[in-house]
Amino acid sequence: MTPPDPLARPRRELAAARHLADGGFHAQAISRACYAAFYAAEVALQELGETRSKHSGVIAAFVELLVRRDELEPETGKILRSLFDRRSGADYDLADAPDRGEGERAIADAGGFVDAIATWMLDRRA
Repeated sequence: MTPPDPLARPRRELAAARHLADGGFHAQAISRACYAAFYAAEVALQELGETRSKHSGVIAAFVELLVRRDELEPETGKILRSLFDRRSGADYDLADAPDRGEGERAIADAGGFVDAIATWMLDRRA
C-alpha cells in the first residue's frame, strides 16, 4: 500500500489556483497559490518535527530551519515571503486588482516552491 502524499493538499491548492485563474479570478488564484506554498512549508516543518501556529511563525521557522541551514536555496524562502505579500495585496488592496499575468506568476512560483519541498523531502528520505 502506498503511503499518503504529504503534499496532496498543497497540490490541490495549486489545482484550485489554476482553475480560478482560468476563470478570470486572478486575486483568488494568487491567494490559493500562496496557500499551496504555505501548506508545503508546514509539511517541511513537520518533516523536521516542528510546527507553528501563525503564518508569520511558519515563514520565520521555514527560513530559519531550512534556508539558513542550507537545506534549501535562499530563493525558496524569498518566494514564500513574496507569495504572502502578494496574497495580502490581492486580498486587501481594493484599488489594485491583479491581472492574469500576476496570477500566473504566483501559480508558477508556488508550483516551484512545492516542487522544491518535494525534492528536499525525497533527498532527505534517501
